[in-house]
Amino acid sequence: MPKRPKNPASPRYKARMGYEGEYYLVKRFTSRDKPGFYAVRTPGSGAGKLPKPDIIAVDDGELLAIEVKSSNKSYIALNEAQVKRLLGFCERFVVKCPRCGEEIRPKPILAARFLGKEWRFVEIPPDWEGVIVVRRLSHSSEASRGGRLSSPPHKRDGAASFRGRRGRGASGSGSG
Repeated sequence: MPKRPKNPASPRYKARMGYEGEYYLVKRFTSRDKPGFYAVRTPGSGAGKLPKPDIIAVDDGELLAIEVKSSNKSYIALNEAQVKRLLGFCERFVVKCPRCGEEIRPKPILAARFLGKEWRFVEIPPDWEGVIVVRRLSHSSEASRGGRLSSPPHKRDGAASFRGRRGRGASGSGSG
């Protein structure tokens, strides 16, 4: 983690925290040193006209588009525009299998880094509209360690909440 500046709200410090989170995840993917696990960082993902995630990765052969957020707070939010950009990338980034012709799209993942505490990984449904908020778990022993990096928790623990609508014609709120 970068050394604490006089003003932790400064843009330079925030950018450095984001870079270090992205760099850490890329290292975790590439350190496995076997086929089916790899990642590349796409610098400047929030800037420009083209939507792109912070990291494009392969996790045990599965294609992922990862948006990384870091915070000292007990929650991390991905606003509606950020969600749309990530989902837009996943819709456009298509790989076609040369053998069967099947189209392969990346899974949109929010990687929430709670500084000094834990990482949380949340898969975003492709038809999601709205804000996504991820809360830090109360027990750091439950944090994601080992196994596949993108594996979502099997049971709902209330740590991730979705505000918005699933699908374009749906109404009300979903809990995805």
